[in-house]
Amino acid sequence: MQSAVVLQYPIKPSLCFAVSLPLLHIIVAAVLYATAMSVPVKLVMFLLIFLSLFYYLARDVLLLLPNSWREISLNQDSVSVTVQAGYSFLGQVANKTVVSPYFIVLCVRQEGHRLLVCRVIFPDALGAGAFRELCVHLKFA
Repeated sequence: MQSAVVLQYPIKPSLCFAVSLPLLHIIVAAVLYATAMSVPVKLVMFLLIFLSLFYYLARDVLLLLPNSWREISLNQDSVSVTVQAGYSFLGQVANKTVVSPYFIVLCVRQEGHRLLVCRVIFPDALGAGAFRELCVHLKFA
């Protein structure tokens, strides 16, 4: 019996994501500032934008939170994700996964869950060779 090949990709902090995430949040805040909403509503929305930036920087860029992804393991029919807290979960790569030469939005459908879990992965989070290999595997698998 032939064993399935398992591809493992350890994830490290991404400088590209660390730069793009605050820029995107600043753009959203600028659009919010240009709207005709009342000042109290804008202040609440600015607070939510700031909290979102803080959360995603801690989870996806600095990899500090317990649910930060530390490693992705792919085989022919499933994906296993190891998180910072030390546990792993199994799932299937979802159809909503986006693969481009600049980033990957990896969406995983966990076993027993209805909602998808998605993460953005930039090339500098894996290394050029590993990123290219992951892109090819996700595109043609």
